[in-house]
Amino acid sequence: MESMTELVVARQFSAPKNAVWAAFVEPEIIAQWWGPEGWLVEEDSVVFEAKVGGRHELNMVQAGNPEARVPLKAVLTAFDEYECLASADGPHEMTLDLVIETRIEFKEFAGQTMLTLTQTPLPHEVIESSTQAWHSAFAKLEALLAEYF
Repeated sequence: MESMTELVVARQFSAPKNAVWAAFVEPEIIAQWWGPEGWLVEEDSVVFEAKVGGRHELNMVQAGNPEARVPLKAVLTAFDEYECLASADGPHEMTLDLVIETRIEFKEFAGQTMLTLTQTPLPHEVIESSTQAWHSAFAKLEALLAEYF
């Protein structure tokens, strides 16, 4: 198998931590920004059970090609309110038959929120595209938050 590595994306948002946190745990907000530009989330597909062992599920659909779909079917492995979310997704075709661990940490300073996302293991070959996808999704989240903060 290809050599594996870790993806780390850090982003600062001009919004308080509780608002950024809500964007990750409230299904109606998740559906508004999740996924890179050109992808939409089917709102009725979003499930977020706020507890360790809870489900975090959704279906992303490519805007110009409804047959292009990417599911997220993760289980929460950590839930520390306003501080940290972690989940495990896979193994299935979209995770390259791996179990992908995603950890998101939230830190607040002076009304701004620093978010750090870590995903592992990922093949080196997908790091660039995955990083671009997260940056694109976070730009959508930033635009959504800017409507309120």
